[in-house]
Amino acid sequence: MQARNPRIVFQDALPHWAPNTAFAQIVNAGSLIIPAVEIFLNKVMARALSEVAAPATRRDIEIFMSQEGNHYRYHRLFNKTMWARYPELRAFDAELTAEYEAMLKTRSLRDCAAYCEGFESLGLIQAEFFFGHVDDLLKGADARVVRLWQWHLAEEFEHRSVCFDVHRQLGGDYLSRVRGFALAARHLGQWGKRVSDHLIACDTAALDAASRARLNAEERTYRRRLLRFSLPRILAILSPAYDPGGKAAPRGSIRLLESLTAS
Repeated sequence: MQARNPRIVFQDALPHWAPNTAFAQIVNAGSLIIPAVEIFLNKVMARALSEVAAPATRRDIEIFMSQEGNHYRYHRLFNKTMWARYPELRAFDAELTAEYEAMLKTRSLRDCAAYCEGFESLGLIQAEFFFGHVDDLLKGADARVVRLWQWHLAEEFEHRSVCFDVHRQLGGDYLSRVRGFALAARHLGQWGKRVSDHLIACDTAALDAASRARLNAEERTYRRRLLRFSLPRILAILSPAYDPGGKAAPRGSIRLLESLTAS
């Protein structure tokens, strides 16, 4: 693992960086919640450093935190561009940040680590989906935004075992992990839907009836597609035998990281 800086300038491509507007806005919603989530992850991992003794895990935590720090800094630039277009989004960011601060105060370190592992498990699904199952939706998309997401998701896959290992070394068991996954999936799913609904509602307000119906149909089609892809992988995460370390890298992700390392 290593932290990379892709040096991408992409702000002028937002918000409609892909021809399928619903797809672009649902992905944009992911960016809009990422800084709050990943700052939370880094705070949890910083606390875990004082509790985890294994040198290899401690080294992995430090690289993980560097990668996540780069991720949320790029997504903060992304989000500031989106805030200028959709100013109500600032309030969403503040609300989600407050929820994570409350979680840090009221939940144990082990439970917070379980939530983090839940987020990372969901990230692996997103990585596999984005690298191998949306080629048709990426035709005609802005290559800079595509590369931003590929870099982020490839590194999510690269550090896939860190939160899993930390949770286990903090005394977490299968039930704790599954509870953390369920909480993360529900919480992030609700937030992602809330933000994407707002973005799409803002877009449809300026459209005629036919265009509005077409955008809403695109949204329904994409959500069904993602759900069909995700369900069997969620079932695998819920298995007692689940171990992210054994997963195969998404198509093209290793080559993408190698290109960034060489540049």
